[in-house]
Amino acid sequence: MDFEIRHVVDSEGKAGSWASQVESSSLHIVFNLSGEGMMMDRHTRLTLLPQTTAIFRTSGDQDDVTATRFGTASRHEFIAIVIAESSVVKIFGPIGPAIKRNLGLIRRWSERESVFSKELLSPPVCQEAERAWYLAKALEMLSLYLYHQPTEEPQLFCSMIKKNAHRYVKEALTLLEARLDQPLNLSQLANDVGCASHYLSRLVKLETGKTLLLHLRAMRVEKAAELLSNRQFNITEVAYEVGYQSLSHFSKAFALEKGMTPSRFQKR
Repeated sequence: MDFEIRHVVDSEGKAGSWASQVESSSLHIVFNLSGEGMMMDRHTRLTLLPQTTAIFRTSGDQDDVTATRFGTASRHEFIAIVIAESSVVKIFGPIGPAIKRNLGLIRRWSERESVFSKELLSPPVCQEAERAWYLAKALEMLSLYLYHQPTEEPQLFCSMIKKNAHRYVKEALTLLEARLDQPLNLSQLANDVGCASHYLSRLVKLETGKTLLLHLRAMRVEKAAELLSNRQFNITEVAYEVGYQSLSHFSKAFALEKGMTPSRFQKR
């Protein structure tokens, strides 16, 4: 079987692309240990949160793939199992409905995924047997994930709608924080999340009690307060760093969120 297992670590937690870890015409199982990211192509849109597993299939056109990691205060770490689609077909047969319904999904970790991730990082065999062990483990995971059968009762339609709405809000706020130095582009944000712009605005306000603009202001000021506390930048530099082109607008926004001006905050 044609497969690779990759352990990727970025200790600085910087935002950036991880598209180099995504292969065309392949099936991927990604164990996301820490940090957050997103993967999109023509058929799939996935947001990877800490301690989740994603399983997805890519087309033959690498240019269609967008894979980004969001900036984090800790670090990015994930394990990617990349298997050529031809190998999957050779072992499991054509990719039919039974497999397709389990592709393009995110799964929260259970005890099983925790054990999988630990064993992948530290195989319980000697070095000479590692390739065979990884192959057996990859086949085990493929069998479990490709032919997963839900055990819970079917969700009521209203419950499904509520769950999707919560996901839209969570993804939107995650993306908003990753782009806090940019102006709010509601159409682009809604497109990345996967719903209509007016619907997203209403969902965020209903679920959080605040508009997207107020969330963006709060995120910018929180980041600004962190930078001011570190004393690595002056107030003007901090304003530009968090997306404000006007020092007066920055000072007003900061005062509304913190109850004091940036200069007073920095003196404290």
